[in-house]
Amino acid sequence: MTPRPLHQLFDAMYHGKYRFEEFSELNPREHYTSVQWNNRTIYKPSKKLKDFHSFLNGFLLEFLPVNQSVSFAYRKGATLLQAVMPHSRSRAFYRTDLERFFDSITSGLVRSALERAVTPISDLAEHIDHLLDLLTINGKLPIGYSTSPILSNACLLGFDERLASISRERQWIYTRYADDIIISADDRSAIEAASDVIKSCLSTELGDEFALNSSKSKFTTIGRKVKLLGLVILPNGTIAIDRDVRNRVESWLHFYVSDRSRLAKIFEEERSEGMEEGLQRLSGLISYVYATDPRYLEKLRAKFGTTVIDSFLHRSAQ
Repeated sequence: MTPRPLHQLFDAMYHGKYRFEEFSELNPREHYTSVQWNNRTIYKPSKKLKDFHSFLNGFLLEFLPVNQSVSFAYRKGATLLQAVMPHSRSRAFYRTDLERFFDSITSGLVRSALERAVTPISDLAEHIDHLLDLLTINGKLPIGYSTSPILSNACLLGFDERLASISRERQWIYTRYADDIIISADDRSAIEAASDVIKSCLSTELGDEFALNSSKSKFTTIGRKVKLLGLVILPNGTIAIDRDVRNRVESWLHFYVSDRSRLAKIFEEERSEGMEEGLQRLSGLISYVYATDPRYLEKLRAKFGTTVIDSFLHRSAQ
């Protein structure tokens, strides 16, 4: 695509539905609301800001570079299975995650990601300050914006590449799924330093905002239950869906078919979320069942009906 001024790309997308002046003069602080959930603040953009985010996703953020060999979340066509599969023949595993993931990504990191991108916008530098206002809140990446997941991968590009390089040198396998980090190797002694190496890469590439979640950091070896991202690696290298996940999927589908008021209550009790948010979560689980275990998906179709299962797959793809 030949680079063009931002206003031309905007007009080509909206054809008069919005004027470019509405975009360039929008005060984002007047176009979102916030709600508290599990000690986190979730931001909900207005209809107009949500539409503008769609424009930025299509003409800017989808062009940001990402290390696709190690980062598998928030990418079209990428799955949980792809993040776990490279580890299937390993014998020892270190799993951790990043605390306050989106909150740790500052507007400075977002600016750097935007500045190094090759995009269709020829005058990006002239608008970058306003774009940062539209994409961040109080200098941080907000939870709830559709733009935040794509930006998170782009902002961690340097970290991914540094850790991937060190992993190759040490004969480790490294993958990341959003804030979940997995390191594996042939034996535990080979990855004893994994935590220190990850912390060093975070500090070097991203500064001091990021920290590992010690309560979720653990070593595991084959012979025990190796559970990664809701999937289980069996001693023979086969990857299966964890029994707890299967039980949850089948329980939710049972109530979806037989008692939706009970299902709504379950969603409310578990995460204080509404029916729509809960069904989106269920569709995500069914989507990775589809990617991970087709035989189990056929069992779900036989038990709950092809129409029901395919409707959730369609919802997830939207």
